[in-house]
Amino acid sequence: MLLFGQLFSKNIWAPQSAYLMPDKRWEVGLFHPFRYGLSDKINYSIHPALFFIMPNLSIKLSHYKSEKKSTASRHSVYYPTKLLKMLKAGVAVGDKTASLISPGFIIPHMIGFSSDYVFTKIYSFGEASFYGGINLGVVIGDLDERTTIDLPLVYHRLGIFYNQYGIDLGVDFSKALTRSIGGYADLDLKLLPGFVGSYSIEHKFLFSWEKSKKTRVSFGYKFVYGKFPYGSQARILPFIPLLESWVPMVDIQWAGSVKNIKE
Repeated sequence: MLLFGQLFSKNIWAPQSAYLMPDKRWEVGLFHPFRYGLSDKINYSIHPALFFIMPNLSIKLSHYKSEKKSTASRHSVYYPTKLLKMLKAGVAVGDKTASLISPGFIIPHMIGFSSDYVFTKIYSFGEASFYGGINLGVVIGDLDERTTIDLPLVYHRLGIFYNQYGIDLGVDFSKALTRSIGGYADLDLKLLPGFVGSYSIEHKFLFSWEKSKKTRVSFGYKFVYGKFPYGSQARILPFIPLLESWVPMVDIQWAGSVKNIKE
């Protein structure tokens, strides 16, 4: 039980948990956002790789914390218009241009908001987190429904701008196998009520090796099953189209702390 407290109750490498990061700790990864413990009551994060093409900011607020239970709320805002305009412009392939959105469409200004509530409980067999929330899509102007990007992970996240709102539900489970190796699994449901392609079920499984509290390496897979305008589809990710094959998901994370400087 002590091991679970050391690894999880302080929220080391556990962004899905309702436990916040320790004060002044920071984390970042190849595919993870930059996260920072501003205090024991509030954390914030941004995706640095996406920030300049899709400005984004998330905060997590602690509401209750004990040795075995914790609750928190997460709130995010992001602006995808610039990224979508880049996808509309496309890239040159020989004497042609390949794009995910037809160049003839106009992409208006859009702002996405997300809020959810997280409950985490530490059991003798691991840590479980349950969450539920709502996503809102605000469009300033007219957005043509033919601009949807009908790809796994993308369609149901951007669908809130066509449907005005969406609902997220999910559960995450973490378990320490040894002092340096852990396992993580989640199951998420994304809903767009009344919209074409109204749901997506996502599942992720990762093994992680924690070299220290400053470095962690993870590998695994992500499975997506969803309903799209063209029908239902299942896919294991990451998928390399040129190879027509799945490859393991690999991520490296780094962490540290900002020490107070005394005069």
